[in-house]
Amino acid sequence: MAYQRNNLVSRSGYSGVGDLWDTISDAGGAVLKIYGSQQQAQGAAAATAQANRDLTTALMARQGISMTTVALIGGAGLAAYLLLRKKD
Repeated sequence: MAYQRNNLVSRSGYSGVGDLWDTISDAGGAVLKIYGSQQQAQGAAAATAQANRDLTTALMARQGISMTTVALIGGAGLAAYLLLRKKD
């Protein structure tokens, strides 16, 4: 069927029931919209927290061995060398 232009005006709620139903459905939509916004905010917060954890893990992996660990291993190695050398 081809599109035909007409001058009819669509109006909702000729009786009082239509206006009441529109009010109820608008209120229900608003509640669902608020709930959806809260879910989106929680999802965004969770995604941000996960991204921060990933970034922290990546930075720690990139840094490698800390200087304290190197100093402790070096000190233990030096002490072992000196003890073994003294016994010979």
